[in-house]
Amino acid sequence: MGTEQKKTPNYLLIANRIERDILQGKLLTGHKLGSIRTLAKSEAVSINTIRAALDSLTDNGLLTSVPRIGFVVSPCAASNDAPFESFTPDTRLAPSSQRWLSTLVQGNRTSHPFFYMAVPTSSKMFKSFQRQYHQIILQNQPRDADSACGISSLRHCISQHLAERHCYINAADIQITNGCQHALEHALRVLCKPGDTVAVPVPAFPGYFALLGVLGLKALEIPMSPQGPDPELLEQAMKNPEVKALIIQPNCHNPTGISLNDAYKKQIADWAQRYQLPVIEDDISAALNFIGPSAKLIASFDTQGWCLVVSSISKVIGDTERIGWCCPGRFKNQYMTQFAVSQISNSYYLQQALTRYYQGSLYQSQLRTWCRDIKVATTAICQLVEKALADNIQITPPSGSYALWLKLPQGITAQQLHDKIDVQKIDFLCGELFSIQGHFKQYLRLIIMPPLNDKTLAGIDHLISVIKSSLESNKTS
Repeated sequence: MGTEQKKTPNYLLIANRIERDILQGKLLTGHKLGSIRTLAKSEAVSINTIRAALDSLTDNGLLTSVPRIGFVVSPCAASNDAPFESFTPDTRLAPSSQRWLSTLVQGNRTSHPFFYMAVPTSSKMFKSFQRQYHQIILQNQPRDADSACGISSLRHCISQHLAERHCYINAADIQITNGCQHALEHALRVLCKPGDTVAVPVPAFPGYFALLGVLGLKALEIPMSPQGPDPELLEQAMKNPEVKALIIQPNCHNPTGISLNDAYKKQIADWAQRYQLPVIEDDISAALNFIGPSAKLIASFDTQGWCLVVSSISKVIGDTERIGWCCPGRFKNQYMTQFAVSQISNSYYLQQALTRYYQGSLYQSQLRTWCRDIKVATTAICQLVEKALADNIQITPPSGSYALWLKLPQGITAQQLHDKIDVQKIDFLCGELFSIQGHFKQYLRLIIMPPLNDKTLAGIDHLISVIKSSLESNKTS
């Protein structure tokens, strides 16, 4: 660990120390840190170094810059209160979905590393997008004509990006939405009615099951392997007349990080056409693929429009900017009608900013750099965990995105481990949340968000230590 610490930039060491003092209550709300020059002198670093540390803490909401006073601790920085006084999930949801939703709504994400796929506001991609947004607002240009489907220039950009992955969808056949989950909800409303069954390969994003529960839909779980859903069981489900749709994430799957090969994607597209079953393809993490060329979609092999593609920018640019889209295929008229009835228009200026960012020279180069950074961080953590735990841990090799899917040693469940860890050092989602039927009790999902720093490495060390301690306890019991 000493080697890694030497590589950590000075500004991050200072920022991490100040953040720790705030979270531990040593620096209270309104505490004045002093001027940049004073802090630089006390830390024995340059003014640029201390400014970078303070900017990082400001971006994370821990500090506020006050004119003529300097940097002070933000009102919400040291608070451990939940964002709501109380929250009770809808009883229509399965118990695992209720647990996931409670954790999501009431969890303090900023102090829980390895839990939530939140792109840091310090990333170059987030800042570039925000610059475009500010320019759009400040220019105060009159609005162009647009429709409930979204502005045409953004839909054209999305169409071009899909074409680069051999998926050819006309810009007029794309609906802009308020995020991927929003796009998925409308797809399910178009395709299904309460009581219908939807096939879902598991483990799967818990938000699928929460949405199915709210809509009164049933889930048919299809077990996955490192190669993807079991082919025989998947085909049986797709030709079952009681199954009305399939939700699948074929590229950089959450939580395993795996991607299906092109032959399997083509097979799924063929089954969709043969059995006339709509396939909702979640493409939200595909841009973060860090192995090989850009990944093709199932929709790349769909010639009859049975595949509906849903996606958004939340995993690439930032989860605070709710822009998504759906390519509804043969269900275009029903989908766009459903959307227009529920929402006449959406985020015009955010769409304009995203269009300008997509059309500029920075997006592709910044995306390549970000994917490389994710791969480096993920690989480093995998090697660290495997070296420390050897055969006592199994990690599914990811093809992209931020998730790591770990199988714990025999006799240790993720919930037992979660009860022992210090959640201020590390947090994770237990595997059973990724299935309505409560499978995957021995699994957990970590989120690895670059860059690696002391906080990340200390969290991994803590996790390894608790796993080793649990192993020793099992031996002596």
